[in-house]
Amino acid sequence: MAQTESGTANSLFQKGLEFSKVGDYATAIAYFDQALALQPNHFDALSEKGNALVSLRQHEAAIACFESAIAQFPASTYFHYSWAWVAFVAGHHDLALRGFNKVIELQPSYPNAQYSQGLTLYKVHCYEDAIPYFGKALEETPEFADAWYMQGISLYVTRRFEGAITHFNQAIALRTDYSEALIGRGHALLCVGDYEAAIASYDNVLELDPQAAEIWLYRGLALKQLNRHEAALLSFQKTLEFSPTHPGGWYHQGASYLKSGELDRAIASFDRAVQLQPNYYEAWYNRGVALKLAGQLEGAIASYDRALELRPSDFRAWNNRGGALVSLGRFAEAVESYDRGLALKPDDPVAQQNRMVALKKVRAIA
Repeated sequence: MAQTESGTANSLFQKGLEFSKVGDYATAIAYFDQALALQPNHFDALSEKGNALVSLRQHEAAIACFESAIAQFPASTYFHYSWAWVAFVAGHHDLALRGFNKVIELQPSYPNAQYSQGLTLYKVHCYEDAIPYFGKALEETPEFADAWYMQGISLYVTRRFEGAITHFNQAIALRTDYSEALIGRGHALLCVGDYEAAIASYDNVLELDPQAAEIWLYRGLALKQLNRHEAALLSFQKTLEFSPTHPGGWYHQGASYLKSGELDRAIASFDRAVQLQPNYYEAWYNRGVALKLAGQLEGAIASYDRALELRPSDFRAWNNRGGALVSLGRFAEAVESYDRGLALKPDDPVAQQNRMVALKKVRAIA
């Protein structure tokens, strides 16, 4: 009788597998369930049912399935790992950490478990704790490109940029089209001031995806640092070509126009940036600068006021606001604005001088 049930369970499992292969996971699960009703410890049926549930994004049911499998096979690293991975995907990071730790306890030389433990720790912002796990995965599997990348990212977010660059290079050597690693390397190079190399890395990304708007933006920032302002502007315009509602693209285009003295274009770009992102401090601040230079003093003051609502601790905006008020002959208000700026930066000689001039005007009027 046991052999008959086993044979029937296997045939039901095979039918389920056929449906699973063509993507009919619901029907496949029904067959796997029938197989498991006859043979609860059918390893492959438990495995394929869990995988089918994952394919249907029924993560909680998949977790329950793998828990049942663990009850049947408590020493199976496969089922412990599968349970932990689905818990990770479902956002149950505490369960995932516990599960991956169990896998490592059962089999210390399990590179995927070491990597996944590191990935989970990274996800919960435990970057320092994550790094050794990626290192252990790489000790076991030096060609593990994703582990090189994730260790690089962990080093990057902890501001160890040189180490991050080394790790990104290793990932790229293993997978030349690894766009995330190319991007990470570009960002790390930008942080250490190697702007030419950063541009080259971003160019590698753009060869793979010419419409990557965010990469055009970072490429423009690197060009700007090299004072290649026309090329930077073209990069920012590429950002907007592929992402017309990108607030940063409009802001940096505006900053480029401001640098070249094209004030109307700068103002129009800043207007669009703050329309898209109303709390964009730098856009409001630089909009005020551009309006002041264009002689639109009331508009400049209004822009500085909005900037200061967002960041009242920036002495630059208080001082520039004071300058616009002086130009309008509102000297008492200008003194108050300079006072606010000097309270934040008492040793600013320009603000001290401007305040003195405005105060003399107030006294002369009085």
